[in-house]
Amino acid sequence: MNKYLFTDGINGVKELQSQEELQAQIDTAPYPDKIRIWIFSSHEWISYTAFRKKYPFLVKKEISAASFSTTEMPVRTGRGKQWLKKFLFISGAAAGIFLIFNFTKMKWTKAAPVNSTAARPANVPLMDIDSLIMTIEYDRGVFLDRSTRTNLRLRNTWPDRIELRLNAERETSNSASRYSNIDVSIDNTTGFNLDEAIVKLSVWKDGKLDNADTLRFNNISYDKLSARQLSDTYRGDSIAVSFESIRAKAFNFCYSAAVKNNSGNYNDRWFCRE
Repeated sequence: MNKYLFTDGINGVKELQSQEELQAQIDTAPYPDKIRIWIFSSHEWISYTAFRKKYPFLVKKEISAASFSTTEMPVRTGRGKQWLKKFLFISGAAAGIFLIFNFTKMKWTKAAPVNSTAARPANVPLMDIDSLIMTIEYDRGVFLDRSTRTNLRLRNTWPDRIELRLNAERETSNSASRYSNIDVSIDNTTGFNLDEAIVKLSVWKDGKLDNADTLRFNNISYDKLSARQLSDTYRGDSIAVSFESIRAKAFNFCYSAAVKNNSGNYNDRWFCRE
């Protein structure tokens, strides 16, 4: 018999490999009446008293009879129970906190990415430009030159020629979506450079605007894509982009989402001389 399991009722179960290790644990046990020993050749836990009786030849050192004093045991037992209750309370609380955290922790699942194009602004209605040009020429009694025709056409059909796009990675949870690695780009096919464009990034949640940021683009070329990458992460039900304003001196163009008419002329509402 050279292998044992030992517990003093306080510090848990220990595996011991020799009689010497067992005796050392017995000597330091604070409450002998709580000692339990499992000898690997047997099939049960036994008390220290039973161990002494059954295997007296293994006991090298008697524990002082004072340890079994009836006047001290109630006090010691009470302290042990208080310590055990405290330990069990702390362990239970820690386990409860862990379970609550584990079940309430928001879990994100990768979803299809967002690839969208800004909608046509409400203050830029569709127009029959050819009919408008004919009306202007008839009223004035003169033909418009090529440059004037081109500029008029660009100012009134710009949503078809200046495309704003949003690309973002998306993750979903039980309550919302999360957007990251956001790329906002402008594809300018007017044939002229744009001096400036201010873009609004909108995040919607529960049918309401929850967050909004603005991005400024300068010197937007007509022969290549202008793009901005965002490092921020946004949470909400949906995300979208729109133009707040655009300026292009090359064709006397000033658009603003905040007004219905920039020039006072509804046939050429985005004309300006800036």
